[in-house]
Amino acid sequence: MKRLCWLLLIFVLAAHWPAQAGETPSAVFAAPSSPPAEVLAETYLYDIMGHLYRWYLDESDIEGLAGIRQFPFWVRRLTVELDPGDRSQLAEIVLPLLNLAVRVKKADYTIEDWGVAVTSKTFRIINVARMSEPPAQAAEAVEVTVELAQMKDYLFATRERAQYPDDVLRAHLRAALLANFQLEPDKANVGGHIVHVAPLSPVANELWAFVEDKKLLVRFAADLDLDNPALWEHQAIAIRTYDLLRQTVVSLHEMPGSNEFLTRDQVGRALFNCILLGRKY
Repeated sequence: MKRLCWLLLIFVLAAHWPAQAGETPSAVFAAPSSPPAEVLAETYLYDIMGHLYRWYLDESDIEGLAGIRQFPFWVRRLTVELDPGDRSQLAEIVLPLLNLAVRVKKADYTIEDWGVAVTSKTFRIINVARMSEPPAQAAEAVEVTVELAQMKDYLFATRERAQYPDDVLRAHLRAALLANFQLEPDKANVGGHIVHVAPLSPVANELWAFVEDKKLLVRFAADLDLDNPALWEHQAIAIRTYDLLRQTVVSLHEMPGSNEFLTRDQVGRALFNCILLGRKY
């Protein structure tokens, strides 16, 4: 039976960077059918790039595209063994010029115990992997090519574009923080707890927040869309926390085999999104 993960009791989790570049994805098999039209749309691929631009790409990635005119995406449908009645769709988007593979999912199943239909409006990112070598194009993958200059102009022009949680979602997030961090409600409005919330992503069911006075980075993630009331009614959301003073390193090679740490680059990107692009509450 398909279940969502319950809201985790908040403590410093031994957690990895979500959709970590460099992760090894779980085994999947290429489906024989064509990719869903939605993930082939240029506007959707631009949104994928926009998410990567904010959370994954660095200076060397952009510099490595110098002189390139056409930017290819290799898109294929994926299939995995799903529970009975689970109609979720998965796809993979490979960016060969960046050695990146993005796995996306469009959830469509029911949690019978709750009587809740779990659906997502669009395909959402569930994993980003950076490959050590240039990949080979899968035989069943469809290539979508865009003008690199046009896409770079779009990314630059929209680099400050942001959608923030509405009042309802913000109230749910505040309640989750208060309940799980043992924050003091009476401090919420007097500056005792300063929380910076990153903009929402159009292609990922996740939300990042930085609790400034506790120096904690927090990630909320779920299969359900974050604005779905059932998500909060059943506490069907995973929360991961990072104590930035204790869990920040220069390189993950400093702690081989451990998934408890973030690099300074990862922390810098998160703080950029939370503090500079985000809103303070």
